[in-house]
Amino acid sequence: MKYWIVPSNDHIFRIGDAMQAQGGLVDWRMSNNFSIGDIVFVYKTKPEQCIRYRMEIKSVGLSIDEAFNQEQYWTDKDIYYSGLGSFKYARFRLLEEYTDDIMSLHHLHEHGVLGNIQGVMQCKSEEVLEFLLHPYETTNNDVFDVDYPEDDDNLYEGALIKVMANKYERNQKARRECVAKKGYKCLVCGRDFEDTYGEIGKGFIHVHHLTPISSIGKEYQLDIDRDLVPVCPNCHYMLHRKNPPYTIEELKEKLEDRAKKIEITPYDNSIAADELFPPEKD
Repeated sequence: MKYWIVPSNDHIFRIGDAMQAQGGLVDWRMSNNFSIGDIVFVYKTKPEQCIRYRMEIKSVGLSIDEAFNQEQYWTDKDIYYSGLGSFKYARFRLLEEYTDDIMSLHHLHEHGVLGNIQGVMQCKSEEVLEFLLHPYETTNNDVFDVDYPEDDDNLYEGALIKVMANKYERNQKARRECVAKKGYKCLVCGRDFEDTYGEIGKGFIHVHHLTPISSIGKEYQLDIDRDLVPVCPNCHYMLHRKNPPYTIEELKEKLEDRAKKIEITPYDNSIAADELFPPEKD
């Protein structure tokens, strides 16, 4: 099995629209040594500059007659017609869509990808593969809020799974129930992103696990009231500036003390929490 990063530009070909109409399938012109079973990470070029899809190659060597008619999804018709009939096609099947920016170009650079992604890349670096296969674990999910695929209706978390590295499952339903109960205002600094940014901030907040899953090491049933709290990204990061994390009360006290020293109100939305006090040394 090989792993590829394939750039896609919506100004040329609208891959998302094609997949939606074709049941999660898309045919791609072959210019590389794709094989059935290979995994493709589709990187959206500017302005997104982010991997959006993880896909599996289901077929290779398809003729133009065997491939989907995708003409309507080609924004640049000149490119479409210039190669029509001269290519073989590989069929990709969608496995996962990343709706956040966990695999932005910035994060890709941090984990071993060099330069801009301008052409198809085969990924052989262990560092790059580890990030592509486990992006949320690699970027430390106790700091960055993410939604994992929901497996069932039970709020079980912490089931240890053996993959390339151990990972602790999290549950998307738990996040939804937390914000439904506790709202979208940061429990530490009081910031509400809709109040600050208007419509684009509506519904945005991180969810913090009061007891880190990685410290439990066994499956447990979540108690939404006891285990989860909404916090803004700044305060979320500050909570994890030490191990074990600060408690909500400890961080609120630090925020309030620091606010008094620099003569601002503790819940001033114009001041980012990570600007109020420097990181403590170990």
